[in-house]
This record gives sequence, structure tokens and C-alpha cells, in this order.
Amino acid sequence: PLWRHTIKTGSADFEKARVARTELKRRERKQRLLLPKPTPSIPCPQCPRMFHATLGLRSHLRFKHPGK
Repeated sequence: PLWRHTIKTGSADFEKARVARTELKRRERKQRLLLPKPTPSIPCPQCPRMFHATLGLRSHLRFKHPGK
């Protein structure tokens, strides 16, 4: 029957497109992993450690240098 052929070819085309989209997204994600990470720019005033974000510095100061 014609409708069965239409359904089979439509689902096969959809599956091919889905796999292609997934592979493209995976390649893009892997490319981002290969980019160099930015260097940390916020120094700890108590030790030589560097941080990317102020939040990390605050957490570090609270737990590693309490009371200072």
C-alpha cells in the first residue's frame, strides 16, 4: 500500500536528519572543548592562587583563610 511506503520513507528520512543533526551538535561541542581556556585573573590576597570569578575567590577565602 502507498501509505505504508510513505510512512516508511518519511520515518527513514526523519531518522537520517536526526542523526545528522546529532553528529553536527557533537562536532560543535567537541570543537569548543579544544579551545584554550582563559587564564584566571583574580588573585587571592593571602596565597598565590588565582581565580576566574569573584565567587570562587570568596568561597576560597571563607574556607581556606577564615578569620583573616
